[in-house]
Amino acid sequence: MDLDEIDLKIIELLGGNSRMSYSDIARHFGFSDVAIRKRVEKLVEKGVIKKFTTSIDHKKLGKNVSAFIFFNTRSDKTQEIADQLLGVEGVEEVYISLGVYDIIAKVYCDDVVALKQLTEGKLNEINGILEVRPSIVFAEVNKPGGQ
Repeated sequence: MDLDEIDLKIIELLGGNSRMSYSDIARHFGFSDVAIRKRVEKLVEKGVIKKFTTSIDHKKLGKNVSAFIFFNTRSDKTQEIADQLLGVEGVEEVYISLGVYDIIAKVYCDDVVALKQLTEGKLNEINGILEVRPSIVFAEVNKPGGQ
């Protein structure tokens, strides 16, 4: 893909703050905001930028425990299970993996009791899950600039 240094810097800036205005980005380069808007539109059209997101402080929403849950599944059910996990309350991200585990999910719960209920209840009801291994997040480390 033909991306130049300006495209890469735009991606970096938007990665740190997806609400950064085209005018603010343009000031970094001495370009017009129209030129930046066109570049961003091309990055979206090419699929380089898939979406603009927010970073949520889940603790302020009462979700005091975050965890990664690792799953081993029946190989013929992995995609189906991943799709089902996206519909489970508290599950925010789901990844199909090649490695020790077939699926990795990031979840947010009110407390450890809710995490235990999730892992021993709803998740064990999904057909094809062979193993569920939660790992509570102690601290989140972010890149400077917000991502």
